[in-house]
Amino acid sequence: MSFISLLIVCNLSIWAQKKIITGRVIDAETGLSLPFASISFNDYSNGSISNSEGMYVMDIAADRLEDSLYFSYMGYETLGVSVKSLLMEGIVWLRSAQINLAEIPVYSQTLNALAIIKLVEKNFPKNHPQVNQLQHLFYHSYNNTPFSEANRINVLKTSFDDIDQGLVDEVLELIPEDIKSYRDVIVDFYSHGAETKIMPIEGISLQESTALSVENQIKEKMLSLTEDIELSVEDDELYYKMGTGIISSKLELDEPDSEDIDTVMTNADDTTHYLISSEYLRKDIENFLVNTANINSDNLEFINKPKKYNYQKELTLFKNEWVYKISFEPKEQGIFQGILYIATTNYAILQFDYEFATGKSTENINLFGIGHKVNYKKAQVIYEKLDTAYFVKYVNAEKRDFYYIDRNFFMVKKKKRFLFDKALNKIKFALDMKFETKNGWELLVIHRQHLAKEAFELVKEPEKMTIKKEFVYSMNMWDHGSVIVPNTELKNFRRDNK
Repeated sequence: MSFISLLIVCNLSIWAQKKIITGRVIDAETGLSLPFASISFNDYSNGSISNSEGMYVMDIAADRLEDSLYFSYMGYETLGVSVKSLLMEGIVWLRSAQINLAEIPVYSQTLNALAIIKLVEKNFPKNHPQVNQLQHLFYHSYNNTPFSEANRINVLKTSFDDIDQGLVDEVLELIPEDIKSYRDVIVDFYSHGAETKIMPIEGISLQESTALSVENQIKEKMLSLTEDIELSVEDDELYYKMGTGIISSKLELDEPDSEDIDTVMTNADDTTHYLISSEYLRKDIENFLVNTANINSDNLEFINKPKKYNYQKELTLFKNEWVYKISFEPKEQGIFQGILYIATTNYAILQFDYEFATGKSTENINLFGIGHKVNYKKAQVIYEKLDTAYFVKYVNAEKRDFYYIDRNFFMVKKKKRFLFDKALNKIKFALDMKFETKNGWELLVIHRQHLAKEAFELVKEPEKMTIKKEFVYSMNMWDHGSVIVPNTELKNFRRDNK
């Protein structure tokens, strides 16, 4: 039996006798829920996060029933509670940390906020190193793209026998009011040097993207046209061209390369499961972490481009240690507003929250009646300390993109001939469309451990990961244990099988 197989078997035998703790983390003074509170054993071997409503769930292995869980929240006293007590009553009350100004270290009072930000950037490689690890993690992704009935494609002129306004209206009817996708996965994420691999554990889907099924239905409606375009590719005398009046190009039906094929889910017609590429999922997780938590990311310009921001410094307590609480807001060229929590001893990041400031947007593109902009971004990143280094524990992010098309297009079928090619058929249509996509992600590292090169080389990443289709979210649907309690919106989410 291989090392990896043995590890899985041992883990399954322990977790088969697990207990489940559920509850809520609450402010003892106000009675309000505390969102995104950190929950872990004292040795950080396992952990979770309360959701946006303060609710949490923890699967406790049989060998940890005599231990205690520790609940931490910035500006509050860390509280340890025995697992046995939590099994009887899962509500946890945290009290605000009492700050004694006389105890504030002198060095914490002398540095200004901008100097601290510069020290954060300077010490980032040491405080937040890239190391060889096995991370057992949970990754949630959600997308919703509403499609308004006001979106129109008007046929202005056509000489195609099979394409008219009626057919175009039928095609628009196929597009649902909301194109949604919702997927949760639990994977083991292996990293050694610059290489990464994943080992799928379990995947759940409440809704796959309906775009694939819609695309197939549209192809069926437009079958005569698509077949004719395919035939024109085989005929040296015929070709199709599309354009806007300013820019036009010949239609080419290239075979998609293997990288594109790998990103497409398969078994879409299976009512119980579908498959996705493990490589695609691994790269998706990598990109998410780079975009939200990498010091060089444009989204962290409040650290790597401090001249764009104004900062204010306070002090607070976290796990009985002094922490810089630095609020930031943008100058004219900045984008984000938010808060950074920085360790006073070594300038490591403990947590940061950022979002677009009022009136800010990015990627404002408007070219020939086609536009795109990012209307909103926000993220919360929480780190955990292991030995002397700090690693990403939890990330919660949201992004909203706006698109619009207000432009005329044409498509023409032509036959080659001497001097001027002959137009056989032509259609001209006007597009008037606007839509906003909403994307959300969550990533939680449940536990991590050092990874030797030999163990990394033993891991064989499978080509595909199986995703189980569910109708409604339930903590019982996980075979390997729940991770994060869904908020009310996701609890009410129901699969749409239309």
